[in-house]
Amino acid sequence: FLDQWLLGADLGAYLEPWKFARLNVVERILLARRLAGEAESGARHVRELLEMVRPDPERAAFRFATALRSGALDASRAPRLAEAEKKLKSEDRDAPESARPAGAPAPSRLARLKDARKAEAPADKMADEPAADAAPAAEREEAEEVMSKDLERREQQRQLYRAPDRTRAWVESNYWHRRIEETGADLIAVNAFWRDYAAAREGDVFCSPHVAEATSSLAEMILALAVLDLPFEPGAHAEERQGDRLTLRAASPLLLVRREITATAPAGAQSPILIGQNFFRLDDRYRYEGNERLDNFVTDEFVAGVGYGCQVVLTNPTSTPRKLDVLLQIPRGALPLQSGVRTRGAPVQLEPFATAALEYAFYFPAAGKRPHYPAHVAKDGELVAFAPAVTMTVVETPSKVDTASWEHVSQDGSAEEVLAFLDTHNLLRLDLGKIAWRLRDRGFFAAVVERLRRRHVYSDAVWSWGILHQDAAATADYLPHAAGFVASAGRALVSPLLTIDPVARHAWQIVEYEPLFHSRAHRFGKRREILNHALARQYLALLDILAYRPKLDDADWMTVTYYLLLQDRVEEAMASFARVDPNRLPMRLQYDYMTCYLAFFTDEPTSARAIAAGYRDHPVERWRTMFRDVLRQLDEAEGKAAAGGDLRDRERRHAALAATEPGLELAVEARRVTVRYQNLRQCEVSYYRLDVEFSFSTHPFVQQGAGGSAFIEPARSDRVDLPADRKEVTFDLPAEFQGANVLVEVRGAGVTRRHTYLASSLAVQLVESYGQLQVTHADSGKPLPKVYVKVYARLPGGKVRFHKDGYTDLRGRFDYASVSDAGTAGADRYAILVLSETHGAVIREAVPPGK
Repeated sequence: FLDQWLLGADLGAYLEPWKFARLNVVERILLARRLAGEAESGARHVRELLEMVRPDPERAAFRFATALRSGALDASRAPRLAEAEKKLKSEDRDAPESARPAGAPAPSRLARLKDARKAEAPADKMADEPAADAAPAAEREEAEEVMSKDLERREQQRQLYRAPDRTRAWVESNYWHRRIEETGADLIAVNAFWRDYAAAREGDVFCSPHVAEATSSLAEMILALAVLDLPFEPGAHAEERQGDRLTLRAASPLLLVRREITATAPAGAQSPILIGQNFFRLDDRYRYEGNERLDNFVTDEFVAGVGYGCQVVLTNPTSTPRKLDVLLQIPRGALPLQSGVRTRGAPVQLEPFATAALEYAFYFPAAGKRPHYPAHVAKDGELVAFAPAVTMTVVETPSKVDTASWEHVSQDGSAEEVLAFLDTHNLLRLDLGKIAWRLRDRGFFAAVVERLRRRHVYSDAVWSWGILHQDAAATADYLPHAAGFVASAGRALVSPLLTIDPVARHAWQIVEYEPLFHSRAHRFGKRREILNHALARQYLALLDILAYRPKLDDADWMTVTYYLLLQDRVEEAMASFARVDPNRLPMRLQYDYMTCYLAFFTDEPTSARAIAAGYRDHPVERWRTMFRDVLRQLDEAEGKAAAGGDLRDRERRHAALAATEPGLELAVEARRVTVRYQNLRQCEVSYYRLDVEFSFSTHPFVQQGAGGSAFIEPARSDRVDLPADRKEVTFDLPAEFQGANVLVEVRGAGVTRRHTYLASSLAVQLVESYGQLQVTHADSGKPLPKVYVKVYARLPGGKVRFHKDGYTDLRGRFDYASVSDAGTAGADRYAILVLSETHGAVIREAVPPGK
C-alpha cells in the first residue's frame, strides 16, 4: 500500500532532492527498493542505509525478550478475532434496516465485544481444562453474567438531554495520531529491522530477528507488521533431539530465540590502575568500517595549525574504590584549545570496576619535533601509573593525504580525489559543507550535484551555489529550503523556481470543527463576525493564502465551500460549490457528500437519495454513517419512521431518542381542537375561560396567557382516547367556548401543552427532553423548512437574554437548546417564537432539557 502511495502516482516528484529529504526511513527504503532493479543509484542507497546501524546484540536480545514476556508478538488470537469481526460485519450488512424497531439503537459496542469474545473462545476449552480450574471458571462465568445483566439494564435506561460537547478541531492524521508537523523524516528512524528489510531481496520471504527494534511508535509497529512475512498460523515444525543437540526443521517462517551455555577462559590476576593515552584530530575523530564506528587515532605525523585532542582513560579493575590525582600537560611547543591550560591536575574517584575518561585539546603553531610529557596518576602522593612518553613529529604539510579521511581529502585532496571519495563512501555520514569553498568552480559544482542527485542526497551548502552559477534546476531545489526567503515570498506561490504550498510545508491544513452550533443566523451589526475564535483564525488564514493565488482551483473552491457552510452562509457556499469540476478532484467521495448536504437547502432534497444510496455500505465507518444519516433524514422528511442507526454520536442519539419519546402537541384553529401525539394512548383536555390582560400582568414572560391557568379550576375537562394507528385527533370546541377567549390545555404522560384560540396554520411540536421542535403545516401535516425560530432565555434571578435563532431544516426540525458558547448557561426557561411569512406565528415556552 505504501509502495503504491509513494511511487504509483508520480514517481518523478519524489526524486526531487528537496522532497526526498522529507521522507522517513520506510518511505526511503520503499523508494530505493523500487529503484534498485532499475538503476545503480537505488542499490547504492540501500547499501548506505545498511551502514547506518551499528549492531548491538545485547540491546536487541533485551528488547526481544521484553516483547516475548509482554505478549506483544502473540498472534494466536488474531485469526479468531478477525473471523468474529468478519462475521459481525456480515450479519450487520445482511440485516435490513426495517428489521430493527423504529428508534431502537444499534447493537452496542459491548454487545459486539461479547459476541467477539464468544467467537474467540475455543469450542473445546472447557473439555480440556483440568478439574481444579472448574471453580474459578464458574466464578468467572457468574461475575460475567452479573456484569452482563447490569450493562443490559443500563442500556435499557433512557438517557437525558446532554449539553453539546465543546467544539473541537479535527485534522487529517496521515500517520496514526500524529500531527502534520510530526510526520517528517524523523518519524521512523533507521534501525536494525529496517536495515534487514532494505537488504532483503524482492520476492523472498522477509523475517528479521530485530522486529522488537521497530517499536518507536505505533506507525512504525504497523509498518513493520505489514512487511513481516510471519504467518498467523504457524506450520507444524519438526524437532529432533540427539543428546544435547536439538535440530529444528521449520515448516513456515519463524523467529527463533536461542540461548546456550559455553565455556570461557578464566580472568587473569587483578591489575593495578590501567591507563591509556591516545591522540585524535578534533575534526576527524572517527572512521567507519562497514556499519561499525571506530576511533581514528593519530599515530604518525601531526599538522601545524590543526586542532588535536588527547584522550586519557583510567580503569580500576579491582573491587576497591580509589581516589586518584591525574597530572595532564599539553606537548611542548603547543598551545591550548577549548579554554584549556598548559598544565593542570584533576582529581578522579574511581568506583570498583569503573572507568573514567579525561580529554584536553591543543594545536601546534609551527613544525618541528615536540616532546610530550605523558599523563601521570598518583594516589596519596605516590605514583601508581603513567602513560608512555612520546615525541611528536609536526609538519607544515602532510607528507601524504589520508584517502580514507574526509577531512583530509576535502581540504587537501585534488578535485578528482574528492569526486572519487564521494563515489565510494556513504554520503549520509559526510559533512558536505567542507567542500563548499571548492564549488565556485562550475565544472566541479556540476559534477558534485550530479553525484548527489543520483544518490538522493541533498545539502544546502552544495545547492546554494546554484544561484551563483545561474543553474535553474539547482536553484529550484535550494529555494524551498531557504526558510527566510520563502517567508518573504508570501503564503502561496507557483513559479518556475519556487512553489510554495502551505500544506506541503506544514504551514496550513484543513481543520474541521465539530460539534458547532451558531447562536445567530444573520449578521450582527454592520460587519459579519465569526463568534468562534478558532474558526475565525482558520478562515482568515485561508483567505490570506487564497489571496496569493492568481486563480483558485477546484480543491480551493471545495475548501471555500466547507468554511462558508461552517458560517451558515449557504447561498454563497452553493455558488462556490457550483464552480467545482468533480473530474479534476483527486477523490469523488467528499464532493458527493457535499452534493447531498447542499441538496437539503434546495427545493429538491430527494435528489440526494440516489447519491447517498451508493455509499450506504461504504467500507469506512465514518463515511458510511454520514451517508446513512442522509438517507434517514430523507425518510423522516417524507413521513417514514426514523431508524435508530449508529447512536454513538450525540446528535444521532438525541434524534433517535426524541423519535421514541412520548410527544403531545396542541393546536386550536377555526373553532377546532387538534391534538398531535406520539407514543401515547390517552390524554386529558381542559378548557379555561381566559382573561388575557390578567394573565399577562401576572406572568409577563409567559406568552399567549398560557401560564395563568395554573392556579384556577378548568371550566371543563374531557378524557380523549388516542388511537395507536393515527398521529392526531381533531374535534370541535365545545359550544360554550366557541365565542370566548379560551385556553385549551392537554395533559398526558407527564407532558402538558396549552394553547389559546389564535389564528395560525403552524403546528409546532416540542420535544423538551432533547431541546428540539418540529414545525409542520396544520392542514397537510407536511414538514415546513426555512421557518424562522427565535429563542430567548430566562436566567435565574429573572434576567432575560437572547439565546439563539435560526431556521428549520428540510424535516421542519430545529434544535432550540444547543449553543456552543456559555452565555445563557443555567437558563430555567425558554420563550420561543416560530415565525413564517405565509403561515403566521406561534409563541411557545419550554423548560431546558434535563441533564
